[in-house]
Amino acid sequence: MIRLTYISGKAISVSPELIKAVIEDENFTHILFGPDDDYIKVSETREEVARRVLEWRLAMERYRAYTYSAACEDTPQANEIWPLAHNIESKLMRLAGMEEPNHDT
Repeated sequence: MIRLTYISGKAISVSPELIKAVIEDENFTHILFGPDDDYIKVSETREEVARRVLEWRLAMERYRAYTYSAACEDTPQANEIWPLAHNIESKLMRLAGMEEPNHDT
């Protein structure tokens, strides 16, 4: 999930897989999602939403690759992959606005 901001200033976490389109007009950015083409208005620009979605997707692919590799390998190098997966997991948590306070990542 990625953290965005409603135009009212409240935070919202949105699943990037559900986003169908991002439309920017002179006042707001509209995010179209869901089977009924629901939308929300956010204060981020279209470019910022696209950057966060791309960043989330790349991090998720890295996370999947690292965890799959570590789980499938019997070599000692597999133990070195788990910290990489944890670092990516922390990045995904930050993108969703779910980082834990008082923890270094």
